[in-house]
Amino acid sequence: MSKQQSLIDIDAQAISSEMFDPLSTTNVGVTLAVGLLEQPLYSLPPEERFSGAGVYALYYSGSHPSYQRLVSLDNQRSKFPVYIGKAVRENAKQGFNPTPTKQARLYSRLKDHAGSITQVNNLSLDDFHCRFLPLEDRHIVLAESVLITTFRPAWNGMGFGSKVVGGRRMEGRASLWDALHPGRGGRPAGDDERAMEGDNKVQASIDMLAEPPADPVVAAMLKKIMRFV
Repeated sequence: MSKQQSLIDIDAQAISSEMFDPLSTTNVGVTLAVGLLEQPLYSLPPEERFSGAGVYALYYSGSHPSYQRLVSLDNQRSKFPVYIGKAVRENAKQGFNPTPTKQARLYSRLKDHAGSITQVNNLSLDDFHCRFLPLEDRHIVLAESVLITTFRPAWNGMGFGSKVVGGRRMEGRASLWDALHPGRGGRPAGDDERAMEGDNKVQASIDMLAEPPADPVVAAMLKKIMRFV
């Protein structure tokens, strides 16, 4: 066998090792993420009630100083969500159900978020928009996970999406979100130090948008997703 033929065989082996698998977790995740990002923008909450469970993204375009770099980077294109979330069907923990839910799970979640934003004293609901994508149960968690891991939104991990459990609880440490945006009912407001922690979390999230994710697999997924944004 000639040296040239050997090189051809090696190249063929290398190519086959990179064979595309449309059903791999990463490729399905990218497809789901793109599916959400291709949806139109709606007001928060959407004007019309709708049924279904799935994933959603919130976008901010206001003048709060903590988000000015994000707003400038986004340039009114709604590319970079400030929050990614999911709404699962009723009784989701009881197992897979192939029949789509008729309940307004996504809409109710978006309406709850709108209520939270309306209560605080330094945000305006007019500065928010959303995208949402109804999905089958089996795809919801993967879609949310991929979107959070690739975009690393500022509000994820700040306590924005948590609900008050067991009635009004004004005692205890404020979440980063409630400290930065005080006024939400049933939540401690925090102090200036805690609010600064919240702002630092937002700035760190914005900083990460300038750099690809450290994990090469996640970085490759984000690169593919951004082609469609």
